[in-house]
Amino acid sequence: MILWLTEIIAICPVTHKLKKWAGPKVPGINQNDAENFCQQNGLGYCKVIGKSIESKKDNENGYFKVQYEN
Repeated sequence: MILWLTEIIAICPVTHKLKKWAGPKVPGINQNDAENFCQQNGLGYCKVIGKSIESKKDNENGYFKVQYEN
């Protein structure tokens, strides 16, 4: 099963402005299947943006670098 990346648009608690946030990775055979997974599992606020290819932790600052294909 492929993991798909999602994004969430929500209000930032610091600036009180809309901001894009990384959402959870969701499983699916294709993008439509991943979108159905979100709808059926209480993640309807997530937008599937692409197929997860690779994730690496950046040792300098502790952030993850994610590559995806859409």
